[in-house]
Amino acid sequence: MEEKQYYREKRVSNSSLFYFEESPALFKKFIDNEIEQEEKVYFNRGKQIHMAILEPDEFYKNYTYLSFDVPKSEQQKQFCADYIKYKKKLSDNEAAINAYKDNYSVKKTDDKIAEESKILKDKLSSYIEYIDKKDKYKEILPWLEWDKIHSLKGQSTLHKKAKDLLYDDPLNGFRQSYNEFVIFWEDTLHHVPCKSMIDRFVIDDEKKIVQLIDLKTTSTFKGFKEKARDFKYFRQLAFYWLAIGWYFKHELKKNLGDYKLETYIVALRTTENPEIKVYTISETLLNEGLIEINNIMPLLGWHYETSQWDYPREYYIGDGEEKL
Repeated sequence: MEEKQYYREKRVSNSSLFYFEESPALFKKFIDNEIEQEEKVYFNRGKQIHMAILEPDEFYKNYTYLSFDVPKSEQQKQFCADYIKYKKKLSDNEAAINAYKDNYSVKKTDDKIAEESKILKDKLSSYIEYIDKKDKYKEILPWLEWDKIHSLKGQSTLHKKAKDLLYDDPLNGFRQSYNEFVIFWEDTLHHVPCKSMIDRFVIDDEKKIVQLIDLKTTSTFKGFKEKARDFKYFRQLAFYWLAIGWYFKHELKKNLGDYKLETYIVALRTTENPEIKVYTISETLLNEGLIEINNIMPLLGWHYETSQWDYPREYYIGDGEEKL
């Protein structure tokens, strides 16, 4: 499924719960796509690292890298653009000469123009390559960013636990894996339509184990557990387990209760010295998240049933006061 299609679906996601906690009105605007989402550098980096590890074929379709200097003048930029335009019909030298004539004084001999156009083309070759490639990729990354992503990917294949969690053994036919997997599901008790895009989960039918693996990028491992609580990672993972449980019952026709459940966060430090740690998430921490979900879902169900979103439920059934 395309990412855009997933986000167009007006269903409750883990992310949307943050908006509901702020106010039902804000939540409604969020799922109706009326709130413009600001793209931040660290979000983009996280998406790129996720894709490089979990969907490498897609990563190489969407991203490439170049190291180049931006031309110092508008004339040089236009020379590069015109060179590419002429190059579609002419030889290298002819394209360079025509681009040069379009942007610089031609009160020179033909030999001098040919010489200077070649020098300019060679000098700006990296930028010309960038222009030529930029429409073929979602983004062209700086070399340092590309190198950092591949350093983390390389470490994920060397870390003994991360390697086992993130990569499939082709000889293990009992193990099925699902990466960036979308589940549209229902909280049937409260009649709330939900959706989840899960980084990775693995089903081992021989060992009767299901593993839920979530990738997180971070600038530091210091205080990671506190950060996990602040950003409600445990609630997110509990939400994913509800989605997987629904998928087992309704799609796979299996009972998730027959399996041992394992939950992991693979944390990737993205600073100057990239590093990987694998954290196992206890049932106690997951239950913390599940309690939060169980407190929110009845309220969401009420708003879905009544279609009243301007205020919280207690406003409508009370006198307008809200409790702290």
